Amino acid sequence: MSRLKIARPGNTSSGNTSLGKLAIFVATAVGSLPAVVQAADSPNPETITVTAAPAAEQENAWGPAATIAAKHSATVTKTDTPIEKTPQSVSVVTREEMDMRQPQTVKEALGYTPGVFATRGSSSTYDVVSIRGFTAPSTVNTNQYLDGLKLPGNNYSEMSMDPYFLERVEVMRGPVSVLYGNSNPGGIVSMVSKRPTTEPLREIQFKAGDHNLWQTGFDFSDAIDDNGVWSYRLTGLGRSENAQQDMAKSTRYAIAPSFSWRPDDKTDFTFLSNFQSDPHAGYYGWLPREGTVVPYVDAEGNSHKLPKDFNEGEHDNTMSRRQQMVGYSFAHQFDDTFTVRQNLRYSDVHTLYRAVYGNGYSAPGEIKRAYVRSDEHLNTFTVDTQLQSKFATGPVAHTLLTGVDYSRMRNDIDAQYGSADSISMGNPQYGNANVNVNFPYAVVNRQEQTGLYAQDQAEWDRWVLTLGGRYDFAKTSTFTRSTENTEQSRDQQFTWRGGLNYVFDNGVAPYFSYSESFEPTSGASRSGKPFDPSRGKQYETGIKYLPKDKPISITAAVYHLTKNNNLTPDPDPDYSAFSVQSGEIRSQGFEFEAKAAVNQNIDVTAAYTYTDAKYTEDTQYKGTRPAEVPRHMASLWADYTFHETALSGLTLGAGTRYTSSTSSYYTTEEKKNQTFEVGGYTLVDAAIKYDLARVGLPGSSLAVNVSNLFNRKYVSSCYRDYACYWGAERQVVGTATFRF
Repeated sequence: MSRLKIARPGNTSSGNTSLGKLAIFVATAVGSLPAVVQAADSPNPETITVTAAPAAEQENAWGPAATIAAKHSATVTKTDTPIEKTPQSVSVVTREEMDMRQPQTVKEALGYTPGVFATRGSSSTYDVVSIRGFTAPSTVNTNQYLDGLKLPGNNYSEMSMDPYFLERVEVMRGPVSVLYGNSNPGGIVSMVSKRPTTEPLREIQFKAGDHNLWQTGFDFSDAIDDNGVWSYRLTGLGRSENAQQDMAKSTRYAIAPSFSWRPDDKTDFTFLSNFQSDPHAGYYGWLPREGTVVPYVDAEGNSHKLPKDFNEGEHDNTMSRRQQMVGYSFAHQFDDTFTVRQNLRYSDVHTLYRAVYGNGYSAPGEIKRAYVRSDEHLNTFTVDTQLQSKFATGPVAHTLLTGVDYSRMRNDIDAQYGSADSISMGNPQYGNANVNVNFPYAVVNRQEQTGLYAQDQAEWDRWVLTLGGRYDFAKTSTFTRSTENTEQSRDQQFTWRGGLNYVFDNGVAPYFSYSESFEPTSGASRSGKPFDPSRGKQYETGIKYLPKDKPISITAAVYHLTKNNNLTPDPDPDYSAFSVQSGEIRSQGFEFEAKAAVNQNIDVTAAYTYTDAKYTEDTQYKGTRPAEVPRHMASLWADYTFHETALSGLTLGAGTRYTSSTSSYYTTEEKKNQTFEVGGYTLVDAAIKYDLARVGLPGSSLAVNVSNLFNRKYVSSCYRDYACYWGAERQVVGTATFRF
């Protein structure tokens, strides 16, 4: 327990009230709420004593963390569980960490997180990341969850969350189907929305920076009634910014109203919504290997590389998105044994993607181009209902979670594909693409999933056994409007997980776990047999150190992960256009992460990732490394806050991120899928922040953040030889945050 004593200047009732509020404010500032203010019973009537429980005891998995080192998470177990008792790797990026580094996207927020690699370089259209070497197989990434429910993604339609609306961003590594059903074997990104508070929060924020960035945001929250039964939160922002590439820009307008009803300490109903319009969602293109990884040779025989702002598209390329989400999170504790929870959300996304885009290199010095126009309307309904039961069988304490979840997705796609004229790499001429549409594509994609799951977290002495199983019923279908034909597949899968932790009193917790995942696979073999789902299986062992009395989180893990039933080209040359389901990818490696508020002045984050991934079975890629999977990644961030001397209130921060080389593939007339390397890179970031409390504005601050400080020019990765991405160049952003 910690105590804070505040001397009273006088004994008037108004003075007592003011100082009572001051005591609570100071307690909040040092992260010690909720606090009990003792005045009448204090041995010294001139002193107010504030008594608070340690921060680790107050944190819950759906709320803010007191420091950069979060101690609880619900992503791994769907229950509020201390991280040292979870049987898989999980990282938490807290609001405090995001406020320090000011990321513009979720993938930027994960820049210092082990096991996570952000693809597509400087493009901010989607938060595409791979985890432990695996990326979701669709056009866009679909391994993202918000408030425990999956965010929809299909074809070019996917929701994009702004970090300003989030309380925390978590990454769970490894298969997660035991709780979430159809999912990527590498893991998931799980986000938690900002929620209403019963303490007043009034914030206005302004940003300005390179690329003509202008942004303003606001965040208001408070109790509506005197008892705090009703509370609200209203968060919003508007942003306009030029993309790194010429002729492209990013604009966003978003607002997120939420309301909470807490009639007692056992019931919480929170209405959550988010309405966002991205009239311009940024650059979504790619460039060939020639001109990025290696120079291209022009007609005169001279070698060149493309500039970082080169755009192979056209002036009227557009990617726009309009998304709405409405739902709620409900929890009620009946007694000491039973608690029921339900999360529900309806989502609706309109996406328009119209572009002339690069389609490979053509000598000398030209980029072949193609055309796409896809108008899509996607909606989803998702609900997850859980019953948590806490009981004991002799000396063993159980937290039993049983649940059923259901999700339904429909995406109506009206698309056109075609060709366009090539463009010169040295002297691009825009405005005459000569588009020719040759393939109309109008379909309705549907996905439906129902899952029944059960999980027991059994604790005996220092042992924690986590055992869970799930059975899923999944259905996917595609209706083609031109033929009125429907292709449909149904899958039923059982997945399970088992994990064992041993938690020492000092916070050290070694563990071992086994987990599984599955993903439906569309299409059929040449004989017409529908493909089976792919399956992931992982063995993981590691150690965690999260002492209860220190803001420290250190984790390390070793894992072996395989994904089988991959599609690979039919080895029979007469049927090479078909696929067979005989492929397997193996990923194994080591991950380390440390986060610590070393003292009142210093915060440190460090991470290292080693990933050994390869195709162990494949008719074309066997023995090679998958594209866009670096073998090594490392990062280090530290910031120092002055609390004394004339520099009091000043924070200086700096970090570095290292990514080793990645592999990709190209095809020649003599041989398919030859490998090439994309060089590694090291980037440096910096930040300076000043707390305006010194000038009478507590909670307000001025900050400048610089990413890629030395403006390193680098290729972040290449999906194939025709699809390489320049990394983000240096950007300087100033942020002014005012609280009142």
